Amino acid sequence: MKHIKNLLIVFFLIGSFQLSAQLSEKKFDLRIGAGSTLLGSGDMVTFTYENELNYRLTPYFTSGLSFAFGKSNYGVFETSSYIQGNLSFFLSPFKNNCYNDFRLGLGISVNNVTDAYVQSEYYENGVIVDVDHVIEKRNAFGYNIIIEDSYRFSEKFLIGLKLFTQPYINGDINSGALIKFGIFL
Repeated sequence: MKHIKNLLIVFFLIGSFQLSAQLSEKKFDLRIGAGSTLLGSGDMVTFTYENELNYRLTPYFTSGLSFAFGKSNYGVFETSSYIQGNLSFFLSPFKNNCYNDFRLGLGISVNNVTDAYVQSEYYENGVIVDVDHVIEKRNAFGYNIIIEDSYRFSEKFLIGLKLFTQPYINGDINSGALIKFGIFL
């Protein structure tokens, strides 16, 4: 009877170690990024904010879902903004060792862009009396090409840099760089 009790204790301890190892390997992380992009064909310099949820499939492959917002008052239009959704898959060619993760990504992107500009101005005696604005909206589908490197600086937090370009079917392109801060969930 004593041997059975000892055997049960050993099995319980081994199971506890395995469960502890599984819990410490976090597969989800949430990354928040901010940076700058060139929207259109480089016509508008935007400030961009992005939220991304990643799921590590294996040490070599990760999937990510992100939503981004960008706005600009600098460029060919008076103002321009976009809301974007992305689904990407990443390859970590040097293996995601949970501390440094260099990864290359490809994915699909949906972009909703709004541009506003002055179409005409009417003057009387050298003073503007009427301004006609035009607001153009468009949706575009495209793909992502991403190079990203992140470093885990504590058990729960990481910091990284993302470089990307997003060509769209309608001829638009969005390229830029983001600094990202993340937390393991």
